[in-house]
Amino acid sequence: MTETATLAARYTISMNQLPVLTAAPMGLRERRRRDTLREVSNAAIELFERNGVTETTVDDIAETAGISQRTFFRYYSTKEQAVCACDVGLGTVMERAVAAIRAGAPVVAALEDAWMRLFDELDASPEEHRRTLRVRRLVQSEPTLLARTLANEAERIEELTAAAVDAAGPGIDVLTARALFTVISTTTRLAFDEWARRVEKGADASVRDIYLDLRRGLGTYAKHLTDDLR
Repeated sequence: MTETATLAARYTISMNQLPVLTAAPMGLRERRRRDTLREVSNAAIELFERNGVTETTVDDIAETAGISQRTFFRYYSTKEQAVCACDVGLGTVMERAVAAIRAGAPVVAALEDAWMRLFDELDASPEEHRRTLRVRRLVQSEPTLLARTLANEAERIEELTAAAVDAAGPGIDVLTARALFTVISTTTRLAFDEWARRVEKGADASVRDIYLDLRRGLGTYAKHLTDDLR
């Protein structure tokens, strides 16, 4: 087995080998916190759609959400974060993936399992379907939101890499782990963008199906790369 194939095998193992994790019940305080996050985010989305990001202030968002400016900054550092960071589903992806990796799961299997669950939940929820589409439209049309989205993506990659390093110890190839997380993250973003494009055209699209199509194409490409190194 080549060095590249050996490294790949360390990260890509069947999802059937993932540890079984039991989520802790959500307390009242956490439910209230998430409700407030979503209410503020909904206000930001509505104002950004109506007035644009530049013309919308933190005070505008806070007033629409019925909170003070001080409370706004308790939850979000910027107005852009109110849209880009308030994604309970995405937060759940990170929580599931990091917990599974720290419990000893193969990193790619852990992350893909978390994404697949999110895709299925999105496809099953018309409300989340509509909200996600609204956010994608804003991100694609507002440069500051796109910049914030990409910055958040980079932060998630570093968080996942750190979890992999902690779980595997000093022997892990950090650069390979970071590269794998970057590929998965970019592929997921492209899948969401393509999903939004198809839905805008009236197609009955599924983020999960688009992601799997992209993954199959990348798998074929990766096989060619590996074959070239033999």
